[in-house]
Amino acid sequence: MNIREFYREDSRRQASTEVRFGDGWTDQHDIHSTYLLSWVADTREIYSVREPHPGGILARYLDQLRVDQADIDELRVEVLAVADREAVEAALAGWPAVMDEHNSLRWARRQLTSLSSAGAAS
Repeated sequence: MNIREFYREDSRRQASTEVRFGDGWTDQHDIHSTYLLSWVADTREIYSVREPHPGGILARYLDQLRVDQADIDELRVEVLAVADREAVEAALAGWPAVMDEHNSLRWARRQLTSLSSAGAAS
């Protein structure tokens, strides 16, 4: 779903406080995009948003200057886990150092998958 659909799907997301966990995550299978991670307080969801950069990863900096930005329909959302903020912060401890690494989104997904598995067991 795109970011607009994500917020429309659950009205709690629209007014909720969010905590950002960076916006430079990368996926080795999607080299022309970056991802941001954010946690929604009212739904306890941590999600990623894929932002494509058709001109390559260096185009990300032009995007910050509002040059050649992706259309809102291209901003794809994936809910990665549902958990309390403290559990998400613990799972992603050290994320600022990891985010800049190659294929960093894989690390975040792995950390959050184990979090979801632990939450499902309790």
